[in-house]
Amino acid sequence: MAFFKDKSVPPATKIFDNLYYVGVSTVGAYALQTSDGIILIDALNNTEEAKNVIEPGMRELGLDPNDIKIIIVTHGHGDHYGGAKYLSDKYQIPVMMSEPDWTLAANPQAAQKSGMPAPDWSDAPEKDLVANDGQEVTYGDTSVKLIATPGHTPGTMSLIFPVFENGKRHLASMWGGTGIPSQQGSIENYIRSAKKFASIEKELGVDVTLSNHPFVDDSVKRMRDLRDKPESQNPFIIGEQQVLNYTRVMSECAQAALARMQTN
Repeated sequence: MAFFKDKSVPPATKIFDNLYYVGVSTVGAYALQTSDGIILIDALNNTEEAKNVIEPGMRELGLDPNDIKIIIVTHGHGDHYGGAKYLSDKYQIPVMMSEPDWTLAANPQAAQKSGMPAPDWSDAPEKDLVANDGQEVTYGDTSVKLIATPGHTPGTMSLIFPVFENGKRHLASMWGGTGIPSQQGSIENYIRSAKKFASIEKELGVDVTLSNHPFVDDSVKRMRDLRDKPESQNPFIIGEQQVLNYTRVMSECAQAALARMQTN
């Protein structure tokens, strides 16, 4: 998986009035501003990136890391929780992850067996808050809805939350685990999860989709467009049908992988 080798750092970017990107080119971290502090979504690969990307990126955007109230980890692979222990210890921040993925994070060898590479991941944070399907994590005026979407890992959590563009409310979704797993049962779970998530996206009217891996949805280019042409329409607002199309593609990729497996 060569995409893990390029860890260039895009400029920290304000994507919406209340959402900021402070990640690297291969994996994202997002700061969601609420009226009662910041919800940090994922924490990159390791302590070094938390120190050299997340903290300075937030400060560059006028955000204070001391205002982080919680770190929500989408799934238990080290490129998403790697910086969480450092941030949690330094700022006394709780970390939330699903029960199955707390178990996975405590056993990184299991992640490697599932086909993940072994980059320089930091130690996992100690088990803390447990994320549950359908739970809403609320700080001030903002709630993040957690949806269990197992497949990529046993306990992947996908997210839906409000974002604002020039004061206008939109609803964003983040598919929690993109890569297709290597085991048949996990692929079947992935397909079921995509169907479930699409149903919720349709019911709620989600019109923005985000990825925790920016190379998946061309986020790096879209962020560059936002910085270069701030007066243009926000390229992350794609409309309800395109959001459903995005999730459908995730499902179709998994279905193709399953079909190949079953014919071999």
